[in-house]
Amino acid sequence: MFWSRIRLFSKLRFKAAFWFLILFAASSVLLFFLVSRYVANDMLRITDWLLESTVRDFTASYLTGKNTARYGQQVPFPEVPKLDLAAFQAHLPGIELLAAYRSKLEDLEFYTLFGSRGKELYEFRLGSDGRAYSRLLHPEQNLPFLRKEFEDKLQSFGSDNIYFRFRAPDGSGFESNELRKGGGGAGSGLSTITEDGRKFRVMKQPLFDGSVIEAGSSLQGIDERLTAYTRIFLLFLAGVLLFGTAAGYLIAWKLTSGIERVSDAARRIADGDLSLRVKLCHEADEVDQLVNAFNAMSENNEALVTELRTVTDDIAHDLRTPLTRMRGLAEVTAAGKPDIESFREMCGAVAEECDSMVQLINEMLEITRTESSINRLERTELSLTELVRQAGTLFSELAEDRKIRLETKFPADHEIKIRADKLKIQRLVANLLDNALKFTPAGGMVTLSLSKRDGAAVIAVRDSGCGIAPEDAEKIFKRFYRCDASRTLPGNGLGLAMVQAIANAHRARIELESSPGKGSCFSVIFPPEPEEINS
Repeated sequence: MFWSRIRLFSKLRFKAAFWFLILFAASSVLLFFLVSRYVANDMLRITDWLLESTVRDFTASYLTGKNTARYGQQVPFPEVPKLDLAAFQAHLPGIELLAAYRSKLEDLEFYTLFGSRGKELYEFRLGSDGRAYSRLLHPEQNLPFLRKEFEDKLQSFGSDNIYFRFRAPDGSGFESNELRKGGGGAGSGLSTITEDGRKFRVMKQPLFDGSVIEAGSSLQGIDERLTAYTRIFLLFLAGVLLFGTAAGYLIAWKLTSGIERVSDAARRIADGDLSLRVKLCHEADEVDQLVNAFNAMSENNEALVTELRTVTDDIAHDLRTPLTRMRGLAEVTAAGKPDIESFREMCGAVAEECDSMVQLINEMLEITRTESSINRLERTELSLTELVRQAGTLFSELAEDRKIRLETKFPADHEIKIRADKLKIQRLVANLLDNALKFTPAGGMVTLSLSKRDGAAVIAVRDSGCGIAPEDAEKIFKRFYRCDASRTLPGNGLGLAMVQAIANAHRARIELESSPGKGSCFSVIFPPEPEEINS
């Protein structure tokens, strides 16, 4: 759609504010609909109650005329004593009860009953002496009084929205006003009728003689009131939505500002500013977690890029030296006497330099593969005791040549075993021993030991060499790093990097104890193995 091409509409804060408004408007409309239905039903219940009460009064007036007050209070039939009801039905068999009234005289209660038999209306009362009194009534004589009752009710309610009507069985009758023209329609009870576009709530009460009393109320007032409520609601909703739009956008802007800061930092880092970090503003837990994760990732990336640059420089430096020597040999040989012996010497020297470069590259590849787990470990049950013994035997001759005393220590009463890659553990021990012998002067001592510490196997190599300065302790495991004491010695600075890569692959940790002039001790601590292996 066209608005998707507008930058503002594609922003997360706009979408969040937009859907917030949609949800708020929908919920408001639903709430208003439910409330308006409740109010309309409540007003309709009040109208129904008014119509029922009015029709009940008219019916009483038709039956009793102007003597209604004399009979007392109208009561439902269940409150009438059964004796009175039985006497009425016995006195006038086939009587149909219509109404009952209760009056009091001192401490006595009297009940007056009205009933019909056919189209005849009777009044009945049981005297205090137990005698039954009854008389035939002529309700048509009460019509003037009923008409007067219509007029009194109309003056009380007003003639704009209510009307009353009486219809005799022959179709004659009278009404309070002409608010509603028609008189037909529904039978008895309450109903809603539409006439000339206007709705009326109508209560019809058929009488015993076929006459009908009708009371009706126009629903126009209710409709107009609901319409006014709807207009007020729409105005209120428009104001709230206008305010909510601004408030929702500000809230969305506040919640998404952290994301935008991360996005902006990502673009600047992509442009080369690797040292950039996102400021933590404590906006929300999720945003703070995102900022912390992004900053940690940036630090790792910067460290990796820095290390990559260092490694690249070191590799270039280590490869430049043999290449320079090879070029020098080639130039000297080419400029000298052209005899076969000179060329053979040059070829031998070039081959040695090539072997040195191939070894350097192979060591780099092996460290990388070990660190990245490209080459999976070939774990087998391995006897560290036998491996340490063999390593001591293998390096003893080299130690003698350098006039260094090499000691091997391991438990004599039991054998220590682990599950590990044998070739890589051999490489680890060999690199540690080679490093120790390299930095130990003639007459010094190197100790290779194997022990158990809290259930974990520990291989330690201790020397009496020059030691390591504290500022170099954390750097010696980096590739190509060489401290000042090692710059005059042969090597490429990859031995300890390989040791750490192998230890990490086996989930082992390395501890270093060293001080300048007092030697060093490298300890490789393997995680505890199941008891059956260490038997």
